[in-house]
Amino acid sequence: MANISIFTKINTLLSSFTIKLFIWFWLIAIISIVSTRFILQQFTSESFNIATIQAAEPNELRQLHNIVKRIERRHITNIKQLLTARPKRLAQSPFNIWLKSMDTEQNITSLLPLPPKHQQALTNYLTKQVFSQTKTYVFPHTRLIGPVDVKINQQSYQLFISRKQHKRNFGQIVQGFPAWIRIAIPAIVSLIVCLLLARSFSKPVRLIKKATTKLGQGDFTSRVIGVSQSKDELGQLALSFNTMAAQLQQQQSAQQRLLGDISHELRSPLTRLQMALGLAQQDSTTTEAREQYLQRCQKEVDRLDKMIEDVLALSRLENTLQKIDLQQVNLNQVVQNIINDEQFVADDKSITIHAELADKINARVDQLLLASAISNILSNAIKYSPKQSIIDVKLSTDEKGFTLIISDSGNGVPEQALAHLFTPFYRVNLARDRNTGGTGLGLAIAKQAVMAHQGEIFAKNKATKGLSVTIQIPYL
Repeated sequence: MANISIFTKINTLLSSFTIKLFIWFWLIAIISIVSTRFILQQFTSESFNIATIQAAEPNELRQLHNIVKRIERRHITNIKQLLTARPKRLAQSPFNIWLKSMDTEQNITSLLPLPPKHQQALTNYLTKQVFSQTKTYVFPHTRLIGPVDVKINQQSYQLFISRKQHKRNFGQIVQGFPAWIRIAIPAIVSLIVCLLLARSFSKPVRLIKKATTKLGQGDFTSRVIGVSQSKDELGQLALSFNTMAAQLQQQQSAQQRLLGDISHELRSPLTRLQMALGLAQQDSTTTEAREQYLQRCQKEVDRLDKMIEDVLALSRLENTLQKIDLQQVNLNQVVQNIINDEQFVADDKSITIHAELADKINARVDQLLLASAISNILSNAIKYSPKQSIIDVKLSTDEKGFTLIISDSGNGVPEQALAHLFTPFYRVNLARDRNTGGTGLGLAIAKQAVMAHQGEIFAKNKATKGLSVTIQIPYL
């Protein structure tokens, strides 16, 4: 387990955007140093004059000795005669002849002209070096073979032959380029590396910008694709953006659903109100019937007023900018007062509210807000509990916070409906809820009130019969 933990930490460290940035710039720095060194070597004359010494190949030795034999056979008496009396084969040969005088200091003669730079390099090398064995001296540009001793007009010379070096590595090829090309090569290499670096870092930013632009234009389905899987900071930013976009999309859907639900809920009481008013205004309506119609109108107006009040309360609670008024209160007393108020309603159905309260619990809460949530839940329990049943209210505490559980003895709800109970205007049974006169906002308001206290609320069916709603709020 320890090895896995270390591996995870190392993997997380290497996935960091900062580490990636460091490695890339470090790589560029190394490439720049190597490139600079390479350029300096190309412009250093010493590197051009350095030779690698090898054993002479048999055919090279044979060519070298054949030239000596021809010189001796023709009885060449001086260098000038050798230059003017060369055989055609020698003039057309792929190699050049060099003579180094052993009697006169720094006297180097080349029979065929070479490019000035090569000519100067070989002349300097032959002048400075002392040769005792026949070897092959490999320059970046030329192969020099020799020496072999030869006498011309009683003067001693060392004879060499040279020819162009055809097998060249990349550095030797670059040496043949003009200076501006040798500068351009590392510049282009660093340009490509930096371009890849820029594209690598800018691609996630471009994707996030594109998704942000779409989101700003109202497309709440916009997501950053292909970046959120990364573990570095940009990947975390993309993941945060996707989470934010999903929440905005959910809130937009909830808002649209809420507006649709409000329109639907307002239509029913308004329709009944119009029908009651229309019947009350008919000339054939009796005084007693008109009184009933007007009472119906008053009931529908009260229902509309309650619905609008609940919608406004829910809207205020859903506003994240709302600040709750926290005060130190006695929770036992708050819960007991709510139970006493609701007991009057429960008495109409002969329902008993049984309270099991812990010792005195003091906590910092918004008393009005929390009382509203508890009252809504207890009121719901009374509505859906059968006559002559019992509702249990249990208040307990621990080191983290307090818990309130309200359990009724009703029929409960289907398991698939538990997750939707706290959704505005949601009803498990539309016809039954119409009879109770509820708007479907009580539990939604309770949820927002509990969330304002950084708590949780959830419902579950009891093992025997009924529904249990639990509120858990931490100490603030």
